[in-house]
Amino acid sequence: MEDFFVVDIPVFVPEYDKDKKYGWTNYKDELWDLLKETTHGYCMYCYDRIWINQERRGQIEHGIEKKNSMKRLQDCVPNLGISCENCNQKYKKRGEQKRRLSQEQICEFEKGECTSFECKEMCTSFRKIRRAYVKQGKIMIQPFETKLEENGNVLRIQYDLLQCKYIPMKSYHYTEQELEVIRKHIELFALNSPERKNYEIAKYCKNVIDNRSLMLGIDYNNLIVDLFREKLVSLHELEKAIKLCKTIYCMADLKEST
Repeated sequence: MEDFFVVDIPVFVPEYDKDKKYGWTNYKDELWDLLKETTHGYCMYCYDRIWINQERRGQIEHGIEKKNSMKRLQDCVPNLGISCENCNQKYKKRGEQKRRLSQEQICEFEKGECTSFECKEMCTSFRKIRRAYVKQGKIMIQPFETKLEENGNVLRIQYDLLQCKYIPMKSYHYTEQELEVIRKHIELFALNSPERKNYEIAKYCKNVIDNRSLMLGIDYNNLIVDLFREKLVSLHELEKAIKLCKTIYCMADLKEST
């Protein structure tokens, strides 16, 4: 039976157009449009909306910071994601020096050929350096799935609606090393901190209860609301959906936000 009190965070996988070019120094508008479509306008790290009232509030960011290898990473398309300014300029900056790749790793990576602006998949050398960076930095960079080993588990996060916190996905049998990366990632972006508490869920649940409606077509400022709403729609039972919202609203202790 599906757990309606836990929401799975999706893996963001851009579908690049084979006839288009994308990049950071050039073709940035094309990349922005694609990444915004991929995330439905939300930050890939904290899941807050980055496109509000037709105003852009996000940035294209380098999963592995480009200073590790200006030659290949600056316009490595699979290394480019989209995030809010806070995640990119504040939270991801924390511990950046500790995540720096070794000169040996960088030199080996830079030996490879790279077709900037036209590369639309993760090559072998990028996958290798990406895994090394994730393991060393304990961060789940975006976009695409994150693994510590080639045949390891995909590192994923869920949102527990009753505890109001992000947690490692329960359905995976993670190793201690994998769990440490997920937990450190959540800590790095302060996802469970009071300053970044997700009050949008409380607002949504309160609106569902008061209006006896799933509030379809109404925008909220966090992806978790959209994902939870999809689960409620799949029930095809308004009364059951309202009951679930009442449970979340009462137990989550978020009433002060509404």
